Amino acid sequence: MFARIMRGLGPWLPDGPDAVPVAIAVSGGADSLALALLARRWRQAVVGLVVDHGLRAESAAEAAQTVRRLARMDIPARLLRLEGLSRGSRMAERARHMRYQALVTACRELGAIDLLVGHHAGDQAETVMMRRRAASGPDGLAGMARAVTGNDVRLVRPLLDIAKSDLYATLRHAGMDWVEDPSNADLRTERARARAALARDVGLRDRMLRVVRAAGRRRMRHEEEDALWLARHARFHAGGWVELPARLPCAHIMSALIRTVGGREYVPSRPGVAALCEHPRAATLGGTRLMAYKGGWLLLREEAAMEGQVPAHAGVRWDNRFVLRPSDGGCPLPASLWVGAAGAVAAWWPRDRARPVMPARALRTLPALHHDGHVVAVPHMGVFAPGLPHGWCFAFVPPVPVTPGGCFGVPAQIPRPV
Repeated sequence: MFARIMRGLGPWLPDGPDAVPVAIAVSGGADSLALALLARRWRQAVVGLVVDHGLRAESAAEAAQTVRRLARMDIPARLLRLEGLSRGSRMAERARHMRYQALVTACRELGAIDLLVGHHAGDQAETVMMRRRAASGPDGLAGMARAVTGNDVRLVRPLLDIAKSDLYATLRHAGMDWVEDPSNADLRTERARARAALARDVGLRDRMLRVVRAAGRRRMRHEEEDALWLARHARFHAGGWVELPARLPCAHIMSALIRTVGGREYVPSRPGVAALCEHPRAATLGGTRLMAYKGGWLLLREEAAMEGQVPAHAGVRWDNRFVLRPSDGGCPLPASLWVGAAGAVAAWWPRDRARPVMPARALRTLPALHHDGHVVAVPHMGVFAPGLPHGWCFAFVPPVPVTPGGCFGVPAQIPRPV
């Protein structure tokens, strides 16, 4: 059964002793350990990623024990320890963000492009139940995606149709133990309360999952329509801005565009976006600026909202949108360089070259390399100071694409993200 599920979520890279591994996020609980066991039976080239949050006294010992259990399954593992996570407000959200960043970084180092996580049918029902209570809208009711493509890694949830009781049974049959996190039963958390409600009503989980299937089909259809509109009407620039026609898209697409151009993880307030789409005008919203351009509109980053300068090094992320990368694997960067906004065009544009036709306001938002307070390189425009190696570029890597291109509701072919 598991192999059939995985075929529906492919394609997968070739398998073998020297193949690129598929990564598995393993917390040590029953869900993720069962996933690891099933994945190892399905494929030889897998690797476990075990995260130690360091929030409980037992966490280090539990993480080490999980690594040993993976070894008994013949699964190599990497232990990832989070640094700087403290208790306090929004701790669960901060822990989730740090955990995901650590997992993605490890996948990048391993060359893994797929990361399996152990969310199961119960988790899906809890998620939809909480989103329904929060009136999160039709997209929220689609629940967690079975597979969604990120900037570096595809996140895959093969167990969303599998009950937790079946995962327990799988481990017991294999004679394996697991870790029980006491926080899962803490009724002070919303998820634990949702879990308790689902346990009291045996039919509630199935009703929630029916909601997921219907909402998931709708969401995938709408995302396909959104991607088609963007392909026909929007023109994306590697510098992080988008040209739009005179008639702006619907508020749903416009919100996603603002989130991407602004480097945000969440869409802005829907009423403000809807008003802008209904009556287009020059405006700033969600860290972006909308300005008239060539009979249509240009959506670009708002200068005042951009990040300040940060030290330059390979892989540095600036303004939560651009990553500095070597384009030819060549010369190292000189010391004492900083990454920041290009700023005033007249200060860095070569005097012997014709000025570009793009608006200066857009060019000022481009990522640049600075030294001693001066711009020495704007790679997007091919501008490099004498003696500075040209083999470096800034890749536009926003936290969320305009259309995530996920597989929701039922197994299906996954649309490509935009």
